[in-house]
Amino acid sequence: MHRRSLVLAGAAAPLGLLLPHAQAAATPILIGRTAPRQGPVAAMARAHAAGANLAFEAANAAGGIGGRPIRWADLDDGGDPVRALALARALIVEQQALALFGCAGSQSLAALEPLLREHGVPAVGAVAVADSVRLLCRGVGFFARASHAQEAEVLARHLATVGLQRVAIAHTASPFGQEGLKLIGDALAAQRLQVVGSAALTAEDATAQEASRKLMALSPQAVVLFVPGSQAAAMMATAAGLKRHPAFFGLSIVGDDEALRRIGPQARGLAITQVTPNPWRETDRQMELYRQQARAAGVEIGYASLAGWIDAQVLIEALRRCGGQLQRPRLTATLRVMQLFVAGMAVDFSRQDLGGSRFVDLVQLSESGRYLG
Repeated sequence: MHRRSLVLAGAAAPLGLLLPHAQAAATPILIGRTAPRQGPVAAMARAHAAGANLAFEAANAAGGIGGRPIRWADLDDGGDPVRALALARALIVEQQALALFGCAGSQSLAALEPLLREHGVPAVGAVAVADSVRLLCRGVGFFARASHAQEAEVLARHLATVGLQRVAIAHTASPFGQEGLKLIGDALAAQRLQVVGSAALTAEDATAQEASRKLMALSPQAVVLFVPGSQAAAMMATAAGLKRHPAFFGLSIVGDDEALRRIGPQARGLAITQVTPNPWRETDRQMELYRQQARAAGVEIGYASLAGWIDAQVLIEALRRCGGQLQRPRLTATLRVMQLFVAGMAVDFSRQDLGGSRFVDLVQLSESGRYLG
């Protein structure tokens, strides 16, 4: 957590902290979040929050929204949907939060969906959410980035183009992972590629090695990973130890930058579908602004923090477009027809797709675990 963060340390803290720049006399705009501090999606959620903080702090430093500062109450749900629902209810019913932002995990967001609809509260920029839950939350959930199905389609087309016919799939042992397995399998089938086998990974460390050994025995030409970065790293290291070197590909949920750097030389050959533009691109002024803010705050520049920054920009712009009518119905109606261009990415919620953007890019890692331009 960087030194000026407005994200709270946990649920025990009082709801919401104002930035030093905020005017105490102005009524803050309360935005809520529930997300786990530990577990498979925690690293991605932390990086997403760090990037979002940059945008919220900059907005507050510039006077907030119509003179009102944004206050973000970030609570630890431990990855438990029941706890997530209790925390969200407190934020929405007791604290009168205008919106939720950056919630993490499919099961938790699915548990929140009836509450969101009951109170007309929009949820913006949730992370690690299955396409089925995006569909469930249509009208109250707003996801700027492309869907997993779109990622899978782009990846399958690439595999077909380069002639990799025998493909294995690794996925998390969860409903989210099972859905990812089906999406990837369907996309591969559409390109007439053969799925030679699959493996489900639980949270235990040993399962990544077991899954890798199982899949390497099938002699795949390519392995598609629908697992967090730490498990992807373990699978690739195990394959290298077995002197097996298929091409490894991952969907964007693999993108835990810290874990991927730990792969070391085995990172060569790993390519990941990313659903935001390259954070190091030099030709976009908004991207340069993101990098400047990240460097000043000590936030790591990368895809996950950029995703948080973009999601926060979407919410901030929606708040601004509400004018002086900062009520839940007005904000939801504004988001439903929202169109904007941010950091080189077109976002259009009016299409009512599962994602506001259709941007998907396939990027490769170097031997040091850094993304190649």
